[in-house]
Amino acid sequence: MHLSRKPELLCAGRDAMLNRTRRMILEKCFSVKVATTEAEATALLLGQRFDLVLLCYSLPDEECRRIVGVTHSLPSPPKILSMAEGHERLLLGPRDEELLSGGPADLLKKAAAMGALTPAEAEKCAAEEPVQRPRESIQ
Repeated sequence: MHLSRKPELLCAGRDAMLNRTRRMILEKCFSVKVATTEAEATALLLGQRFDLVLLCYSLPDEECRRIVGVTHSLPSPPKILSMAEGHERLLLGPRDEELLSGGPADLLKKAAAMGALTPAEAEKCAAEEPVQRPRESIQ
């Protein structure tokens, strides 16, 4: 997909494999930054504008709540997509959503729909074939 500007997405989670997989899936439609700690997520949120923040269930609830608090305190806060159940527990706002199950295509469709893409762009983006990356050699 060739957008004039890909929406910015922050993916926050501790699981390196999930982060790599999500980045590969989401880069079809987004410019993705990954944070593996609360401190990294906070620094990124305070340093640049994001269209969407994805919170992984691999983050402890308390860290998620603090990231949600920082996100909601921004002058133009992005929406949050939580991969964990607990709208009230994580202090998510009315614009924020949860994605509790589904595969890569479901994640991409949900993120695209939430992340500043028009419905036509979201549909086109979700329909594209995944980006193929060369396998890294293990030595």
